[in-house]
Amino acid sequence: MKILFGVLSCLAITLQAAEQNGVTASNLLPNPSFEEDITGGSREWSTRAWSGGENAAWLIESPGRSGGKCVSIRSEKGSDAAWTALVKVQPNSRYRLSGWIRTSNLRGAVGALLNIQNMQQVKTPRVTGTRDWTRVATVFRTTQSTTLEINCLFGGWGQSTGQAWYDDVCLEKLSDATNELQGSVTIDTDASPVPHSPLIRGGFIEHFHRQIYGGIYEPNSPLSDEMGFRKDVIEALKELKLSIVRWPGGCFASGYHWRDGVGQQRKPVFDVVWGVEDSNAFGTDEFVEWCRRVGCEPYLCTNAGNGTPEEMRDWVEYCNRSNGPLAALRTRGPLDRPLNVRYWSIGNENWGGHEIGARSPQEWGPLVKKSAELMLGADPEVKLLAAATPNRDWTLPLLKTAGEHLQYVAIHEYWLPCWGNNLTPDYLTCVSNSEGPEATIARVIDLLDEAACRGRVKIAFDEWNLRGWHHPGFPRKEAGNCVDPAVLALVQARDKNDIASQYTMADALFSASFLNACLRHAEDVGMANIAPIVNTRGPLFVHPRGIVKRTTFHVLAMYGSLLRDHVTAAEVTGDPLPEAGRGISALDALATCDAQKATWRITLINRHPTESLRCEVKLGAKSLDGPYRATVLAGDSPDAYNDVEHPQRVTPRSCELVFNEGRADLPPHSLTIIEVN
Repeated sequence: MKILFGVLSCLAITLQAAEQNGVTASNLLPNPSFEEDITGGSREWSTRAWSGGENAAWLIESPGRSGGKCVSIRSEKGSDAAWTALVKVQPNSRYRLSGWIRTSNLRGAVGALLNIQNMQQVKTPRVTGTRDWTRVATVFRTTQSTTLEINCLFGGWGQSTGQAWYDDVCLEKLSDATNELQGSVTIDTDASPVPHSPLIRGGFIEHFHRQIYGGIYEPNSPLSDEMGFRKDVIEALKELKLSIVRWPGGCFASGYHWRDGVGQQRKPVFDVVWGVEDSNAFGTDEFVEWCRRVGCEPYLCTNAGNGTPEEMRDWVEYCNRSNGPLAALRTRGPLDRPLNVRYWSIGNENWGGHEIGARSPQEWGPLVKKSAELMLGADPEVKLLAAATPNRDWTLPLLKTAGEHLQYVAIHEYWLPCWGNNLTPDYLTCVSNSEGPEATIARVIDLLDEAACRGRVKIAFDEWNLRGWHHPGFPRKEAGNCVDPAVLALVQARDKNDIASQYTMADALFSASFLNACLRHAEDVGMANIAPIVNTRGPLFVHPRGIVKRTTFHVLAMYGSLLRDHVTAAEVTGDPLPEAGRGISALDALATCDAQKATWRITLINRHPTESLRCEVKLGAKSLDGPYRATVLAGDSPDAYNDVEHPQRVTPRSCELVFNEGRADLPPHSLTIIEVN
């Protein structure tokens, strides 16, 4: 009996140690912690390379994550390689793939992750740069395959350099007791909460279509105030708790000269970019005053197209100096005090051939450097951004030349390119883009890391939206015949942006996922400006008789008013979204709290169009249990939208969400924010 007790005790200790090491007793992978060596490798694991194999070193190293051993891959010149194991599985069944990854100076391609070679859509989040041991996981459902090829991947769809370590890899079968959609959120209550920037609640407005004139500014409307600002628009935007708004563009900025829009004697100017005449009635003074009434910071985008660094400097002086000839130009009008504009962008998309003043990477850095030096000479307190991309060949030269003067790199992303064709894909196609923002953020973080700017320079998504604006035949770089019927038809085609049925729960949930991605990377993402805030693709539709709050409006309002000001780490896994084709999880989540971790607000997104999702939520080791106050945004259909006739079809509702044994059901195509005190 003593011997049996001793054996059972040893078995219990072994299982407990295995679980503490992240390897469960139900792990199907052989030698998952790489403790058993064979000549030249680790038992049951083989090495392979798709490219750069001659540059790769596959290593057995010690210590691993929790002592013992681990495996690694190192490459100085670049490799796409893996440690690989084969495992038998059951078809049409749920599994979780997880493990731990550590990296050192890992650059290029995807990075380090776990994936399945014969199910390419199944992959964990990636780890890049220099990171300590990080747990990664994904949940998936097998197809007819009964053998899976599991990769500890280095590179992926390209070559990486640096080194990555892998340990405690686990493949476990999950319950298939029902066919219900499932997911889990485990919040790391021991992690230090990270404050997030209020500037993530930003907006953008441009002289395009009816964003300015007939949008925020309509002097002859009975709904406007004494300055011509639409009062209903201001009140609505206050609900969003907008922190900052960028103006005057956009592509418009690359042909805009600020002096045309100040003073008492303003003349209309033909806008080459969008092919219409601009009255200049709405200029710098009006924009800044409008921002003050909304309660947000003004953010000005300078003309790096056909403008000059000196023109940028003069604009700073006009706005922020209390004396001098340019300050006098301001005070001759109704403004007798500095405007104190703190945020300035140097240029807009000057990396693109569509832009007036498009530059090469070799030209861009020196231009930004000179402009920044002049602008800082006018006001050393301004915060500067510059047009950038997630691409190494553009952003690294920029940071090398001018990075010392910048607080942000300005990144623009629209995931549906509707510029020439007004794309209207179905719900699943739209939602399948929801993990795109996370990938873009990771790429830019890698560049900041490589340039040794990370921590000092942050990411600003100062234009973002699911849908690109529809403007066939534009923007342009030179004037055309503005009365040409073909041109007039192209301008009129912009009305397609107003079609209400485009802005469904897919747009809402994409926007929530975008914000989650930014907030998860709060240490690196410092600003985000939905483009635009009014009309075109904006969350608020403005018409002569009033406004309509689109589905995205309610998402922004919920995030602005309900979340706490810190973010903490959470592991989120969910069943894959069917038919999306990208292995995207049906569940996304984010945990926010106050600095003391006394109150929590947890966002839960069920992306599935028609099925509820059974979601488990744990605060540390403790599962939520009982009723919790919640705010839920969901439509009567995944394609539900608000319009002039039905402005309240999609609105948030307050309720109690009941967790039973740690699990609660999330409605299909929904965003839920729960309150935990």
